[in-house]
Amino acid sequence: RDATVGLLGCAPSSLALVRAPGVPGWMVCERWRLGCPWSLTLLASLAGDVGLAQRTMPTKLIMDTDMTTDVDDVVALCVAHKLQDNGDAEIVGVMHNTGLEQGVGVVSVINHFYGRDNIPIGAFKGDFNNPKGSMDRWVLDYSAGPYVFPLIKEFDAPIKSSITVPEAVEVYRKVLAEQPDHSVVIASLGFLGNLAKLLGSGPDDHSILGGKDLVALKVRELVVTGGRYPNSNLMHYEWNFGGGCVWGSPSCPHTPRWTKTVVDGWPDTVPITFSGFELGAGVLTGGRMEQCAPEWNPCRRALELYKKADQNCPPRPSWDSITTLYAVNGVERWGERHQGGYNLINGTDGANEWVDGPPTHQSYLALHFGKADALGNEIDELLCTDPAFAV
Repeated sequence: RDATVGLLGCAPSSLALVRAPGVPGWMVCERWRLGCPWSLTLLASLAGDVGLAQRTMPTKLIMDTDMTTDVDDVVALCVAHKLQDNGDAEIVGVMHNTGLEQGVGVVSVINHFYGRDNIPIGAFKGDFNNPKGSMDRWVLDYSAGPYVFPLIKEFDAPIKSSITVPEAVEVYRKVLAEQPDHSVVIASLGFLGNLAKLLGSGPDDHSILGGKDLVALKVRELVVTGGRYPNSNLMHYEWNFGGGCVWGSPSCPHTPRWTKTVVDGWPDTVPITFSGFELGAGVLTGGRMEQCAPEWNPCRRALELYKKADQNCPPRPSWDSITTLYAVNGVERWGERHQGGYNLINGTDGANEWVDGPPTHQSYLALHFGKADALGNEIDELLCTDPAFAV
């Protein structure tokens, strides 16, 4: 799982030699638009292994979740905690990216269940997807989903609302500034408003760097649940890229602009990998929890409550848990990264299209044929294992 990198100089026209497992000989990559020193993370990305030197250490992970409407965010955070129990991950922060104040409470419920109340939590502060005072019927009726308020009522947690936590961009900047360079993987599991604000942030008490430079220095990879590949034509726009208002609307406020800001403005020295709707839709998980997990497990309880929205749940599609699993362990056992080209975002409605071309820092995940069940079983095994910390 190691990769060897040989560098030929550090001039704007220099080349890199990359050797990766299973790749005969050396891959010669032109160094495009990169400043010195070389980004080993990006070179490893081109060779097919983003982890490079970090694979022997737990992945420093930030989760950015819309813990509101769909229950797959709950499953993903539970998966992340089990990956930390197993020594594969270290969750250094969790951000919430909608205005639903109680969504942060569910994050706290899960962190508490796994014995990690110390994980910093940041929240989106604003009207987006916030039922408080909203005139949007969809937001009023559906933004909280069927599990948010019951989980907060039924389970212990030190935090009940976003009112008591800092704004996400402040937590992002503090957490990133404290981490080693090129060490953090961000798993974006919802809307991209927090990340858009991070990129546009200025220097503060945590770092003299602006947001984009701070990301370039500290982040190893961004993994995004969002879009559909090779394009979103069948669904107009994917929810995380263009949703957040009445289902089926021609366009929604905020989300298309946030998506375009992040995808187009992300530092091109830091890989960004997309996990599309089509990938998670075919991998169902959580169906075993009624048999394998106790009633006092909030992950099981959230799936049971979600039956009010989806009578077939559990199981449930695994959009966010796949993103989380890839962010920590990579893709080798079940899929591959489609490389070459870039994600073209419509900033008006959030529609996306993959444009094939020369290698860039962008890629998207694809599932190998026949691997859906194995991938689902891997996620279920994590969900069915008791926390290392007994609550």
